[in-house]
Amino acid sequence: MIAVCSVMAAAALARPDAVAQLAAQTPATPAASAGRSPGSPTDRGAELFKATCKVCHGEAGIGGVGPALRGAKFTRPYVHKAMSEGRPGTMMPQFSKTFTATQITDVATYVASLQTPASGEPSGGLRGDPAAGESVFFSRGARSCYVCHTYGGRGGSVGPELTARVAGLSPRDLFQRIIVVPHRSTDPAYATAKLTTRVGMIITGIKAGETDDAVQFYDTSSLPPTLRTIPKKDIVSIDALGKQSVMPSDYASRLTLQQLLDIVSFLKSPSGGPRVSVTLNEVVR
Repeated sequence: MIAVCSVMAAAALARPDAVAQLAAQTPATPAASAGRSPGSPTDRGAELFKATCKVCHGEAGIGGVGPALRGAKFTRPYVHKAMSEGRPGTMMPQFSKTFTATQITDVATYVASLQTPASGEPSGGLRGDPAAGESVFFSRGARSCYVCHTYGGRGGSVGPELTARVAGLSPRDLFQRIIVVPHRSTDPAYATAKLTTRVGMIITGIKAGETDDAVQFYDTSSLPPTLRTIPKKDIVSIDALGKQSVMPSDYASRLTLQQLLDIVSFLKSPSGGPRVSVTLNEVVR
């Protein structure tokens, strides 16, 4: 699914009709291909949404290449009409060419359900917990945030130190940098580079520093990154690969929406300062 979504995202950026074409090529769920999926319309719609709509609108419609699907206007009739007819002048295709009427209704039902979860609490009422966010940020695992980033004096030095950097960011900007555009970086100090040695070894990663005789280089081909010391006499070249970041771009699928809000709340709650509980509305509006 990740591979399918990556291809669809690239195509969507290239030309507006690409999503519709690739949606037709995306394998349906086994139940859907049988003609009638088991479960509720909301459940069936959720599966279809993940297979196609998620590539633009993000996990649970929280936003991505396309807008966040939140607000009173996202009723079932509104979404059904938008999917059936498309949105001229945008990347939103006409799904009536690739989905059945029932499938469109199921997706519309799912999107409408995002506005008012089963609990009855408006979706925007979902709140982050700073303490839980701290646990996620410093959790054990190769992809944990602290492996690369330092916050409050704790963590790694592969990526930027976050304490000062996030202070001026709004919750929405911070949320977007984690899940929507993590691949973009404006700081050349953390840009990806390719190091080539005389024996033909190629290492992709981030230059960490150098001495008179050697270069320290974070090998990011796997996580956690490995700090390597390469003698300068063994290096043929170090070529910049643009401003692309090595930060993983799949946190929206690896973490729940609640966990993402928890992390944002934690990062917006400086040590010794007031605790901040970021709501869903603050990050998707």
